[in-house]
Amino acid sequence: MNKVYNPYFPIPSYLAMNSCSLDISDLSIKYGELSSTRRGLTLARYGQEKIPKGVIVSGKIENKEELVRILKKLQQRENLNFVRVSLPEEQMYLFSLTLPVIKKEDVRDAILLQLEEHIPLQTIDTTFDYDIVTETKEHLTVEVLAIATSMIESYLTVFRLSGLTPLSFELEAQAITRSVVSQDDPSAVMIVDFGEARTGVSISYNGRAIFTTTLDIGGATLTAMIAKNFAVTLEEAEKIKRAHGLRDTSDNNENIFPIILNGLSVLRDELIKQLTYWKTHAENTTHHQEISRIILCGGDANILGLAEYLETSMGIKVENANAWVNIFQLENTIPDMTFEESLGYVTVLGLALADHIKSGPLMNVLPVQEKKTLTRNYWIRYSSMVCGFTTILGLMVCILLLPAYVLSESKLAISTATLENFNKTNPDIATYDVTATINAIKPKLSILSGEKSSAYSSEMLVRNFIQNRPKGITLSSMKYEEKKNLKNTTSRRVVEIHGIAIDRVTLRTYKDLLLTSHDIAEVNLPLSDFLERSNINFSMEVILK
Repeated sequence: MNKVYNPYFPIPSYLAMNSCSLDISDLSIKYGELSSTRRGLTLARYGQEKIPKGVIVSGKIENKEELVRILKKLQQRENLNFVRVSLPEEQMYLFSLTLPVIKKEDVRDAILLQLEEHIPLQTIDTTFDYDIVTETKEHLTVEVLAIATSMIESYLTVFRLSGLTPLSFELEAQAITRSVVSQDDPSAVMIVDFGEARTGVSISYNGRAIFTTTLDIGGATLTAMIAKNFAVTLEEAEKIKRAHGLRDTSDNNENIFPIILNGLSVLRDELIKQLTYWKTHAENTTHHQEISRIILCGGDANILGLAEYLETSMGIKVENANAWVNIFQLENTIPDMTFEESLGYVTVLGLALADHIKSGPLMNVLPVQEKKTLTRNYWIRYSSMVCGFTTILGLMVCILLLPAYVLSESKLAISTATLENFNKTNPDIATYDVTATINAIKPKLSILSGEKSSAYSSEMLVRNFIQNRPKGITLSSMKYEEKKNLKNTTSRRVVEIHGIAIDRVTLRTYKDLLLTSHDIAEVNLPLSDFLERSNINFSMEVILK
């Protein structure tokens, strides 16, 4: 199941615009809603409101005031706001079109050009929606759902007066398919919605309703037959029909079987006609698949023996619908309604699923302007929610930071007061020469940072002169002085060394040793010092870098 909700992080209800589903027929309004929990989807609420005869006739609203009264009563009792609505199939048209490959934005215009060829309405008076079924390199196959704009406007007017906002107007067969056909089932099936006033027949393929028709026979027809035959009220006839159906042949009701059977035979014959039409009027390859089974649903589908009768007489598998197949597993969850009730709520459940899962097409004939209004309202809600969240977050931050701010302000006040007291007790601090103090400290800092004075460097060099002299050199005196250059104003550091060398080689060796020092730039030794061969008195000038 391709879920669009996260059970652990659900979309806020204010933003999700959760809706209640309404299945409106000629004689009743059924409603229901699904809610998402951590365990999955559950049935939140459901119910039914009776509609007096004549308020809606074949899907057309004949008494708006009475329908508004019923809907407003429902809205107030259930606190409804947004709704999803299934419109009667008698007033809607479903068909397929094959179009050449065109841009997606041009599909609607292409459908408009062919609309009047498929429905008995003028294009200007029609509201429609479509869904792309298949797409190849040569053509597109689209499914189109159309309805008279006047019909849509009449329902919109009623909902506005009732305080309800429709999110979608869907084909009833589309909602039923979404409810009773498993999303993993691609086969072709016939769905028979045996209701109180009429029977809707649709064929679903790959989870999509692609053919619909309506038969003027329903559970009320059978009830009227029983009431007329036994001369009882319709209420009593309904009880007899529910209690005995097609299985009871007791002495007290021995005539009930042929009475109901007579009416159901008409239904059977019509279903056989639809099966035959399906097989013999295939328009494209999608429609060629053979129908595998019939799914029976609707308020009167639970008549005893109905499924067995249709299966035996038609020679095809017939089964009652599982309305929960796409909602939850019956092995794990027990629904609040009985199985018999669920057959009458398949449309409601299918509409409700559109709020929670992606399951096939969602052709919505709500007018384009209404869709734009809903989209605008959604973004208004989204913006207001973001602004509200931001405001709350800002307030929380302010509340959390307020104690720290108050504490820092109090510390600042204490520090300010302490400084003022210090200045009062030390008035001479204002005349203190900070610059002079800094200048006095700088030389000391340079010594601490490892910078050596020139005197200190010279002392180290002199020590090296003594310790590194070779054997045979005797020093008699050393003199350090700074001499100015004659050519410029710079000065140079000079050390004069006087002593006795045992011979010339020793004296030269001493000179070479001094030149290897990185702190000595030049060593000057007069040539006159080399006149003697031994016991040479020398005078050497060492220039420091």
